[in-house]
Amino acid sequence: MLIRSASGLRGIAEDHFTPELIDNYISAFISTQNIKSCVIGRDSRPSGKQISQWVIDSFHKNGINVENCGLATTPTMQVMTEKENFDGGIVITASHNPSEYNGLKFLQTDGTFLSPEQCEKLFKAVDQNVSIDPPDSLGIVSDYPTANEEHIDKVLAAKCIDADKIRKKKFKVVIDAVNGAGSFILPMLCEKLGCEVVTINCNGDGNFTRVPEPLAENLDALEQKVLEVGADIGFATDPDGDRLSIVSNKGRAIGEEYTLLFAVMNFYSNLGKYLLNDVKVNKQGKQLLNFPFEHGAVTNLSSSKMIDDFLLISGLESYRTKIGEAHVVKEMKKRNIWIGGEGNGGVILKEVHLGRDSLVAISMILNLLITKSKRVDEIISEPIINSHIIPNYIFVKDKIKIDENIDFDSLECIFDCDEINRVDGVKLSWSDKWIHIRKSNTEPIIRIFAEAPTKNEVDELVNKLKTYVK
Repeated sequence: MLIRSASGLRGIAEDHFTPELIDNYISAFISTQNIKSCVIGRDSRPSGKQISQWVIDSFHKNGINVENCGLATTPTMQVMTEKENFDGGIVITASHNPSEYNGLKFLQTDGTFLSPEQCEKLFKAVDQNVSIDPPDSLGIVSDYPTANEEHIDKVLAAKCIDADKIRKKKFKVVIDAVNGAGSFILPMLCEKLGCEVVTINCNGDGNFTRVPEPLAENLDALEQKVLEVGADIGFATDPDGDRLSIVSNKGRAIGEEYTLLFAVMNFYSNLGKYLLNDVKVNKQGKQLLNFPFEHGAVTNLSSSKMIDDFLLISGLESYRTKIGEAHVVKEMKKRNIWIGGEGNGGVILKEVHLGRDSLVAISMILNLLITKSKRVDEIISEPIINSHIIPNYIFVKDKIKIDENIDFDSLECIFDCDEINRVDGVKLSWSDKWIHIRKSNTEPIIRIFAEAPTKNEVDELVNKLKTYVK
C-alpha cells in the first residue's frame, strides 16, 4: 500500500507509481504550495530515473521551471532549495526502505519538509483530484550540476567545523554509502577535509548490498574494512544520505545513537566561536555572553538518554518532540536552538540548514576528534564532561506487525514507571531507563524503542511489552 505521512509518500515502485499518480501529486504540490520554480533530485534506486522523468514532465507541462540535480542526497536538495530560493523541492527517495520502494519527499522554499498540516492539505488536494489551469507556456527544464560542491562549501563554512585543523590531522576514513545518493558526495567531502578515503558500497548504482538502514548490525563489511586498512573511523549512511552511523577505530559499529551525541558535544565544545561582537548587559549592569541562539538541543522521544545526560551535566536544556524531522525542526525554530536531530543518526545544524545531514555529521564528528585529541574508542569509553561521566546504555530497536487492537492507553498498567508521555504513542520512563511504542510513519509496523543500563534490563522491558500486546 502507499504510505502517506509527514515524511511524504512511499510505496513499492512497480506496484504503485505511474505517470498519472505522479502527475496528481505534483499538481497538488503546485496548487497548495504556489510553486513557480522547483528543484528535484533522487537517490540511486532502479526506479528513480523513471520517476524523476515523470516528475519533470509534470512540472514542464504545468508551466513550472524545474532544475534537476540528478543523483543527490536529501540534505543536498534541502540546501539547494533554500540557497537558490526555489518555491519548493522534490526528493525522489524512499529513505531507508528496500530498493523496490520509492517515494516523494516534498520541500518548501526554506528547504525544510512540509509541515504535517501542509502535508495533510496536499494529500487532501490529491484525493480531490485538484486540477491546474493550462499554463501560458511550458516550463523550462535544466540541469543543476554543481549542487554537491555547493553543499560541501556550505558545510565547511560552519563555525563549529575547523576544516584547516581537520586537514592537518590527515584522518584515514572508510565510507559505506550503500551505493546510494551519498556515494560520490561523501568521499568528496572527506577528500576536501584532507582525509585518506577508502570506500565500500559507493558505486551509486542502487544495488543495496547490505540492509539499507545503517544500524550497527548491518555494518559487518564496514567494520572489517576499518580494521583491514587501519582507519581512524568508518562512516555509513542510508540511501538518501540524511542519516549517519559510526564504526570506531577498533572496528566496532557503536550505533547511530552516538552520532547526534558527538555532534552536540562538538557544537558546545566550540561554543565560543559563535559569540557576537555587540555586548549584552543585564539589569544589574553585568556583561553577558551574547549568542545568536538559545542554548540546548532538540531531539525526539526515541533518541538515547545520553543526550539528556550530556546536556544536564553541561547545564543545558534538553527538548523532546514527536518522531520525525519536521517536528524537531519546528521545535528548533520555536526555541531558536541551532543544534538538534534524531537518534537514528540524523544531525541538524541550523547554521547549514534545518534538516538531517550526513555531511554535517561527518564534519562535526571529525572536528570533535580534533577538539578532544582523542580517538573514537577513547571518547565512548571515557565520556567525561566537567568531571562527570555519561553512562553507557544498551539501546534496542524492535518492531511488531500493525495490530489495530493494541490499546496504547492500557500499556501503562504493565509497568510501574516514573513518567508517562503520550505525545507520540506511549513512552514510559524511569530515572535510568525507558521504553517507547508507536506506529511507524513510514512502514506498516509498530516500532518499539527501549534503553537501559544493562542488556538484561532492556530485554526485560521489551519482552514484557511484547508479551502483553500479543
